Amino acid sequence: MHRLLTVGIVLLWVSAMTALFVRDVWPAWTAQDAPPMTRDELARFGGDQQLGIFDSAGKRLGTAWSSVSKVGSNTAIHGTVHIEGLSVVPVVLVETSTEFDEKGELDSFNLDVFGVPMTTIKVRGERHGIYFPCEIQMGPLFRQANLDMAASRLIGDSLRPFNYLPLLKVGQSWRMQIVDPLSAVMGGSTRFTSIVARVTGRETIDHDGKPVDCFRVETTPGQAKAWVAPDGRVLVQEVDVPMLGKVKVRDEDYDEQLRNSVRRRYRRMHGEQENQIDAGRPIEQLEKTLVNALSGGSR
Repeated sequence: MHRLLTVGIVLLWVSAMTALFVRDVWPAWTAQDAPPMTRDELARFGGDQQLGIFDSAGKRLGTAWSSVSKVGSNTAIHGTVHIEGLSVVPVVLVETSTEFDEKGELDSFNLDVFGVPMTTIKVRGERHGIYFPCEIQMGPLFRQANLDMAASRLIGDSLRPFNYLPLLKVGQSWRMQIVDPLSAVMGGSTRFTSIVARVTGRETIDHDGKPVDCFRVETTPGQAKAWVAPDGRVLVQEVDVPMLGKVKVRDEDYDEQLRNSVRRRYRRMHGEQENQIDAGRPIEQLEKTLVNALSGGSR
């Protein structure tokens, strides 16, 4: 009897370790390269996208926008996320710029959070060899995070982990980083979380009243889900966001006037940061572009 009990315990332990390995370790070991974010692929994106942000009850929490532009020999995705009605601050505006080089490799990432009175919240990162060092500013405090470039092919925020995912195939996986800007607003701290994204299958969803055969992408940890159209456009995302719970982000008609009105409204409330919002990309990028132009080429 004692032997049977011992064997049972050992088998239970082996089963638990195997499940843990399959769930958490194996996906990271087998992760491949991220979807190619080259200029040609981003050009197919069409440039502009708008997404509505809703809670689990269907109440609208805000809106997100994406646009693509050329930056010298690189290509950048510029994002705007507007959240309204949080308990701590009435309006949060998050501006991101994710830049890719000619080969589609992540080159730099910048994030600015506006809405916390008298507080600067920024994340700045730029590739250096096999590392992707980032600096996080929270008011007067600075913290550095030296990310592994192999695990940082893409960077997203917790409200919208994915911007555009071209040329997917079932079984594909990659490692990426997620930063949570709302934690900085609500709790005064933020950090990067390394996740593995995997294309788990195909699924037909209803979009604008029409069935669309999509790739289904899931992440570990975090259990975020995304449904991606064949052209790479992310139509729907479901994420668990700290302090907001389960959030659904879905594609909708692009409204440039709404994007501009959100910025104007913010400027009326926080006029001292108007120039920062209008900058489009941080001053460091402008300086780099000027240096490249004066030297007759890009780095």
